[in-house]
Formats: sequence, structure tokens, C-alpha cells
Amino acid sequence: MTSPVLTRYFEVVQQLPGYEPRPVQEAMVKHVYEAIASGTTIVVEAGTGAGKSFGYLIPALLSTHRPIVVSTGTIALQEQLIQKDLLFVMKATGMMDLNVRLVKGQRNYICFQKLNEFEKSLGPEAGERLYVNVIRSAIQHGWDGDKANLDFEIPREIWEEMQSDSEDCLGRKCSYYDDNPYRLAREDLSKADVLVVNHALYLQDLMAGQSLLPPHDVVIFDEAHHLKSYALRAFTARIGKFATHKLLRKINRRLEPVPEAYQHSIYQTEAQILQWLFRTDRSTFKIAPDPMFHHLIERQIEVLTDLREWLSAVDVQQLPLIQTDLDKDRAQVQREKLINQLEGLTIRWEFFLNDSDIDRINWAEVNSERLYYEIKSTPLNISEQLASTLWSDKIGVLTSATLSTNRNLSSVRRELGIPQDGPNVPDMILDSPFDYPAQCELYLPAGMPDPNDWQYPTAVVEETVRILKRTQGRAFVLFTSYTAMEKAIAAIVPQITFPCKMQGDLPKNRLIDWFKHTPNSVLFATATFWEGIDIPGDALSCVIIDRIPFTAPDEPVHSAMVDRLKRLGHDWFNGYALPEATIRLKQGFGRLVRSRNDRGIVAILDPRLQNKGYGKKIINSLPSARIIHSLSESRVLSEDVSCIA
Repeated sequence: MTSPVLTRYFEVVQQLPGYEPRPVQEAMVKHVYEAIASGTTIVVEAGTGAGKSFGYLIPALLSTHRPIVVSTGTIALQEQLIQKDLLFVMKATGMMDLNVRLVKGQRNYICFQKLNEFEKSLGPEAGERLYVNVIRSAIQHGWDGDKANLDFEIPREIWEEMQSDSEDCLGRKCSYYDDNPYRLAREDLSKADVLVVNHALYLQDLMAGQSLLPPHDVVIFDEAHHLKSYALRAFTARIGKFATHKLLRKINRRLEPVPEAYQHSIYQTEAQILQWLFRTDRSTFKIAPDPMFHHLIERQIEVLTDLREWLSAVDVQQLPLIQTDLDKDRAQVQREKLINQLEGLTIRWEFFLNDSDIDRINWAEVNSERLYYEIKSTPLNISEQLASTLWSDKIGVLTSATLSTNRNLSSVRRELGIPQDGPNVPDMILDSPFDYPAQCELYLPAGMPDPNDWQYPTAVVEETVRILKRTQGRAFVLFTSYTAMEKAIAAIVPQITFPCKMQGDLPKNRLIDWFKHTPNSVLFATATFWEGIDIPGDALSCVIIDRIPFTAPDEPVHSAMVDRLKRLGHDWFNGYALPEATIRLKQGFGRLVRSRNDRGIVAILDPRLQNKGYGKKIINSLPSARIIHSLSESRVLSEDVSCIA
């Protein structure tokens, strides 16, 4: 007997043009509905083409819970949900009265007060005035204050001077309160039935004590394979080279000039910190403190503490710009905001005095060309924090095409702190409805040397040229490092006649557009092109991957994670490193087959898939394509007459 939710589901999907039954989607709808009804958090891997968005939207909207929060990893999926999928489901179910809101973080909106301050700080000939003038014009022509809705790009360092920010917001004391773009964008947010957000904002809400989003019981994480990295980012304390400088500028603009002694001490200390960090020629490294580093941090904390005491003693009534009681109120609010920011900055500096915590890693990113640094303190175990702040009072649905390793989802639950024993509804892995054995071949070339062998880069070049000539281009060639890509391109391009571009030649969207509309083209790329790109049809008939995307062993956070797991006696490789590499590889593999009509070959040139025990686990995690070890075995290529050389 068909369940009520499936009855409604069929009523919806049968309104789709060219409707075809999707058993995988049906199973997901039923499963998600049961999980939400029973209050169970579930993890669902649904392969490419399964129709995940309908798989969770239909049961969520048919549930009694309001509001429903849908969190995604990319803007593209947010736009698809708002403009297409949600709209269709609402029409098909007769729920057009649902209030759907796209919620963005505060820093996406302009602050008129900060715009004024920034403009006043600029000299008459400052180049930044061009951007200020264009923004002023946009405001006059009805711009809503959302950076994404501008017709031009604002440099990041300029936007940061005028973006809205909770640290600076004066609330009702602000003279621009009634016209505040961020406030207007959030107006009546509590009345929303569906909130579409991104992972960064959702985790920011957790960090803020769930004060940014309305109360809700159900949250759906699409593109859930990104959730861990976003959580690590959200829980990381960071300080950039200009963090203290910017705070000093705010005090100078809003209250009165900071005493020269404090400014001199801060600038001198930061110059010495920069010098200490630039002792190495590496751009990313773990901070291994010595007495000098600790001394510099302690001196910075001491100056910031003194500055906070000075700021607390500032008599706002005696400030030159104070003329009315309202001016006084605003100045007092601004002073309290600035004191809080000083306290927060001091707390962040204190993280770098504690280098004995096995649950955190202190590390640095430096750019010698820009003379810039950012130091970071990252937690190594986010599971307990997520367990207490998220899963304890939320019903979660986590879904993606790439969550499992070796047909198992336990590592997702473990790393994200989700209780392993869901009480009612089990997790599920739903295979793609595409006919992978017929549509796709996995080419694992025989005789490739080990990736650590000096001959390996040459073998990659030779094999890539051989494949591209056979497929007549129409390929993504994906690398695990930028250096490996550059060296390979220099050797490959002279040997082929197909149009070629590499990551960085054009902005990403334009590069994808070039690839789609340039016959027989070849695109060389690294990590950012391994996922989130959809090119159905003959334009992309081959994906070549140079090696298994294990994280570099000396990457600071990864290295610290491994050390921590070893100390705890855990299997760091099978429990952490292998699942992460497998999911990234599945994402790269997933670029090829995007529709029922796509056909092609995925070539992975790493011999460890064939000669290491873990290689079988990785292959078992990939879609069930036909495996070949020689191009002469290919049926897909032989059937495609356009790619016979």
C-alpha cells in the first residue's frame, strides 16, 4: 500500500515535463519523511541523478515543522533551490503561500555609516573614491545594498571598509537604522516557512548562540560533504596582519586619536611578529613557538589591555563631534562596541600562547610578496561541539552524492558528532540511476610507476597525451597540486593540437563557458574544479585525474589531526585520511556523467588503486563503471566515432 507521502510525491513529480519514474528518489522521499516524523537525524548518500533536492524538499514541506532550514555549500545550489526546485514543488503541492527566504550573512550588505566614515578618510585624489562614487550612484538608482546585486566587482579590501558587521552595528542608535539594508533583508524573517542559507552562515549562527536565524527544529544540509570543512573554518580563531591596524583606525575615526605610544608599540610588535613568521620560506606551516614568539604575543596582549583601559576612560561627552544627547548615546554605544572588539582580539591572541593543547593546532599562512600573514588556531575535534550545539536539539538531514567510504557512512557521523545509533530510521546509500557500466569506463592504465618514483611525472604526461589524442580532447585534466599541473602542461600542450586553457587563465565561470562552447577543448585544473561543475553532453567526454587526492602530509591541520589520532591510538589512515581522499576523488569522478545520455571515460593514473589494499576500498566507493586497463579495451570510445583518432 502506497504511503500518504508517496501519494503526494507522485502527484508532484507527474507534473514534471517528460516525467520518468525514479525509484531512488521515491526511496529518499519516504526515508526522509519518516526520519523527520520520528525526530531522527539521518545521512543519505544519493548518487548523481537521484534528484536529491526533490528527495528532501517534498517530505520536508509535507511535514508539520516550520520553518524548515535548507543549508547548502554553494551559491549555485541556493539559486537552483530558490528559482527552480522550491518554486516547482510549491506550485505542484498548492503551497504557493509559503514564505521562502534566502538568508545571507551580514557582511554581504553595505553599512551606510561605515561608507561615510570611509569616504571621509580618503584623500581628494584617492583611487578608492571611484568605488565610493559608483556605490553612491547605485544607491541613488535603488540598489538594495547586497554586494551580489551590484553590476561591478568591489575589491575585497575596499568592501571590508564599508560592509555591515555585527561588531560595529549601532542598532536603533544608528541614524541609518530605518534604511539599513541588512535589517530590511531580515524583516519579518520569523514569519518564514523555508529558510535557504549556506553552511558558513548556519555555523556562524551556532557560534552566535543561534541568534541569527529564527528558532527551528529541522535543518537539511545539502552538499553535506563540505560541512566538516566549514565547521573547522567557523571554529578557527584567526588574526590577520591588519586586524589590529583596522581596529585602531575605527577608534581614530569614531572617537578620538589613539595615543601615539600605543600605536607605536602595536606597529613595532607586529613588525617583529612578521619578521619572526618570515624566518621560513614556506607559505603554510605549523607555529612552533619559541621564547621570542611568546614574548611578542604577551607584549601585544599587554598593549591591547592598556588600550582597552584607556578607551574605557574616554569621556564621550567631551568629544568634538558630540552636540546632542543622541550623539552622546551613539558615541557610548560605539565605545562599548570597540571595547568588545578589543577584548575579542585579545582573546584570539591568547590562543597562540597555548601550544600544549592536543585538541588545537596553531599555524600560519604567509605571503612574502604581499608581506602579509594570517595566524590561525584550529580545533582538531569538532564532534563534541557539534554534538552539543547542533544535534542535541535539531532533526538533521545530511545528503550529498559523496559521503560514503567503501559503502559505509560511519565516518561522517563520527567526524561530525552525530550519534552513531539513530533510534528509528537508518542511514542509506542510494545509487545513481545512471547506467554506469554502459555509460562510463574507469581506465586504470597498466604499468604506471609509483607516484613517488622520479619517472611518474613523465609517465603521467605520456599517458595523458595518449588519452587526449584518443578522445580528441573534450577533457578535464585534474591535478592534486598546482605545481604538478604547471609542469605537466608545459610538456603536454606542445604534443597536442586541441584548444587548451588552464585554471587561472580566465575567471572560473568564463572558463567553463569557454570549455562548453569550444569544440574538442581541454581544461587543466586543480581542486576548485573537482566539484560543482555541470557539463552534460559531448563537450566533456573524458576526465583524467593524476593521482589519489591525499592531503599533503605536511599540511599543518592535516598533520596535527594525524598526530592527535595516533596519540589516541586510533586508525588515522582508514578512519580519517582515506575517507577524505575518497570523497574528493568521488567528486572529481562525478564531473563526467551528468545525465542519462552522457558517455565517456574517467582515467585515474595512480597505480595505488590497483596495487594497494586500500585501492580496492576506493574503487568500491566509486560508481560501478566498467574497469579497463588499456584504451584498446574501451567500448565507449570505439562506439563514439567522433573521438577515433
